[in-house]
Amino acid sequence: MLAKGHRQAAEDIEKTVIPLQSAPYAARVVIEGAWGAAFHWIAYGCATKHQKHQDSRLGRFLRNLGEEEVAEWWEDLERSRQGGWYGNNADPTTVQYVLKVLEYIHAWALP
Repeated sequence: MLAKGHRQAAEDIEKTVIPLQSAPYAARVVIEGAWGAAFHWIAYGCATKHQKHQDSRLGRFLRNLGEEEVAEWWEDLERSRQGGWYGNNADPTTVQYVLKVLEYIHAWALP
């Protein structure tokens, strides 16, 4: 997927999950969606800033690009996703946290 496609995917996912953030039954979907949107924002940001992106091992890839802070945000989202999707951490606090991290990644990705 080209950078433009990653950006569109990120925007589409955000528009879908952000309105669901206050629905108590949707926490897992919001967490998963925030993770997915962040993935696409990172791909877009890496493609536009570094002319390359990667689909796996993003933490290490980002660190190799000198994007330590983004790597930490990504790894936080990964942990939140695992706890929210597979565990019992799909609560309003986690939802707000992942959406805040998504905001950081979104802002980083844009020029």
